[in-house]
Amino acid sequence: MAITIRIGTPADNAKIQDLVTKITMPGPAQMCFQRNPDFFVGAKVIGDEFVLTVADDDERPDVLAGLTVISGRELYISGQKRRVYYSGDTRVDPYYRRRGIASNLFVEQKKHRSTTDLLQGIVLKENTAPLDAAAKTADGVLFQYWISHSIETSFIFTRKITPRIPAGVTIRAASASDIPAMQAFFDREAPRRNGYPVYDMHKMAAGDPYYNGLKVEDYALALSGGQIVGMLAGWNQKAYKQTRIVGFKPAIKLLRPLYNLYVGIAGGFKLPPVGGMLNYLSLYNILIAKDDKAVFQALIDWIMAHQGQKYDALAVGITHGDPLEEVPRGYKRQKLFSSHFWLSYGEDPRPGIDNRPLYVELGRL
Repeated sequence: MAITIRIGTPADNAKIQDLVTKITMPGPAQMCFQRNPDFFVGAKVIGDEFVLTVADDDERPDVLAGLTVISGRELYISGQKRRVYYSGDTRVDPYYRRRGIASNLFVEQKKHRSTTDLLQGIVLKENTAPLDAAAKTADGVLFQYWISHSIETSFIFTRKITPRIPAGVTIRAASASDIPAMQAFFDREAPRRNGYPVYDMHKMAAGDPYYNGLKVEDYALALSGGQIVGMLAGWNQKAYKQTRIVGFKPAIKLLRPLYNLYVGIAGGFKLPPVGGMLNYLSLYNILIAKDDKAVFQALIDWIMAHQGQKYDALAVGITHGDPLEEVPRGYKRQKLFSSHFWLSYGEDPRPGIDNRPLYVELGRL
């Protein structure tokens, strides 16, 4: 077995899809986070540039031993625009585990990064073992990382609801004529958080690949005195990003019809048959003036009452310490905990990052 590391191309898409399908989350319902039918469409949503490295095995030319992607995008850091790189989608075929594949992939990635580049990533529940393994090579330490924030992802169960809207506030769907005001509101509010992506509403409306599947009409606007005081969008990404069921434990398979009847009444995720997808809508571009919790709740309610009725849940991620973190906790929900980290091939980047709340956009992970 001879492993070769190289840059991936669209010609690898079929082998990438095969590799991704092999990486599953264990549990009563076995799930896989997929990027069908074109991995590269989803990669363009994560960043406006990316480097994909893949590992080949000369004895098994029909498979990939592993892959990793580092994507670049403009974020606000300490109130200023900065190019930040997201390290995500590191996958190693279970057949090749503990053979140093991840380290070799990151060695190749280092060729495309400088020691001053700022990188970030997400791990589930502080599961840093893969990072620890990837950081160590035969020559020493390849990179360093620092856990910075806990992230609480809420899958808010949808139901029929009358939105709770504060006095003096109205909520409606956005239209093309709102784009200049939306951009002005964004430019004012987004720099208040570290890690907020820099968005161009005109590019979004024009169908730029970075906003694939998102339309201005997907936004709900909260207005007071004719001025925007909050906005939130529901982003359906099923066309290129899926959470698919690939298996059940025997008892769960037997009880699935009864369970689905129960959640149809009480709320929650319906379990599709094997091969089906979990049905949720990602809440996107959370911007609330003065971090008004009542306005945030009203926007979630409004989306739930409108496009949310086609889904089992609304997905939203908030970092611990964010002024808005209590709002999703007021809903019936399913929780998922993960950790954000900064990563560097050079010096510790944290002294250059102030203490503004950290923003995490689920639709770009």
